Amino acid sequence: MLEYDYEKMYDSFLGIDTRQEEWKEEGVPEEYNRYEVTPYNALSVACEQLRIKPTDCLVDFGCGKGRILYFFNNYYLCKTKGIEQDEGLYRQLEDNKAYYSVRFKDRESQIHLYNMKAEEYVIHKEDNIFYFFNPCSPELFASILEHIVLSIEKHFRIVTLILYYASDEYLKIIREMCWKQKRLIRLPNYAEDTDEKMLIFQNPL
Repeated sequence: MLEYDYEKMYDSFLGIDTRQEEWKEEGVPEEYNRYEVTPYNALSVACEQLRIKPTDCLVDFGCGKGRILYFFNNYYLCKTKGIEQDEGLYRQLEDNKAYYSVRFKDRESQIHLYNMKAEEYVIHKEDNIFYFFNPCSPELFASILEHIVLSIEKHFRIVTLILYYASDEYLKIIREMCWKQKRLIRLPNYAEDTDEKMLIFQNPL
């Protein structure tokens, strides 16, 4: 009950509704995973340890209703971008941006939304932080990482990957591509479930 109240409280503070709904399998491509939210208590702990500046730009692949976008924008005042291919979720994502922008009137220009497949998003040179909560198949994840690497080669910069509940397949791909683990953030339920952590990776210099 306390966890639910905390979830409801933070949604209310941000002026959004990112509650998780029952997943419908019909018409969903098998290479994408179902919508799941990162708990607010986990985000609160992670943000105390992450170093993100207002000049950074965070991209969330498979952003759903946008919890990550609005939370990080509110906490760090950074630019955020959300990629969501599901049209139903995207409509709710747009609604949440409208509600959030009413409460935080100066933030609308910092949040950008894209209704498209994650692997089709063109990485911009300002994009330097990427958030993943297992949004897609390992094959598509590898493709996204390849796009990020190509962007780094074209416009060199330090890029950070944030992975929540990372699958073994994701971690294998990251390490094969020589990304360096910089930090492990233990989240509130880590003692009961060691997958309750965020892994932070950066591209090698």
